[in-house]
Amino acid sequence: MKTFKIIRPDENIRPALIDKINNLTKPKGSLGTLEELALQIGWIQQTLSPTLQHPQNIIFAADHGIVDEGVSLSPKEVTWQQISNFLHGGAGVNFLCRQHGFTLKIVDAGVDYNLPYDTGIIDMKVRKSTRNYLHEAAMTEEEMELCLERGAEVVRNCHKEGSNILSFGDWKYIFLIPVDDLLYKYSSGAMCRCGKRTG
Repeated sequence: MKTFKIIRPDENIRPALIDKINNLTKPKGSLGTLEELALQIGWIQQTLSPTLQHPQNIIFAADHGIVDEGVSLSPKEVTWQQISNFLHGGAGVNFLCRQHGFTLKIVDAGVDYNLPYDTGIIDMKVRKSTRNYLHEAAMTEEEMELCLERGAEVVRNCHKEGSNILSFGDWKYIFLIPVDDLLYKYSSGAMCRCGKRTG
């Protein structure tokens, strides 16, 4: 199984960061959550003057095999149609990326469609859609490992491009259905069935 070496940042810089934030020309604590975020970024970067360089938002797109059971109001074709919308700048995430100076990247991790990779979509497809988990495992362990490795590769490439800040999203048109199933299972069946939906 793939492992990651994630080292916790040194806590010794925290008092100096708090002192710097508290002594800016403003009432102490007046910026609320923004101050907490500044503290976190400074702590992660281990500097009193953190910077955000070449920020990128990465959307991993794929399809679920369970859609074959008719559990969604919309067909799986909506996945690649929405990716086309991303590419043409027409989605909410496009607006947010433009507003905040983020580069948007779309990664095909398993869309059940032959996407046009010459448009800038990153081809990391492990397979076209997961399998229908009602009848078999959605993925093999090897496929899951490959997904992790390819996701890590995307992050490494962004770092090579000069990014020190990334945000992540995912797109598959029936993402709520597997979540509902997990909630139902781990709530001992106490949760009611949600019926067909999408989003």
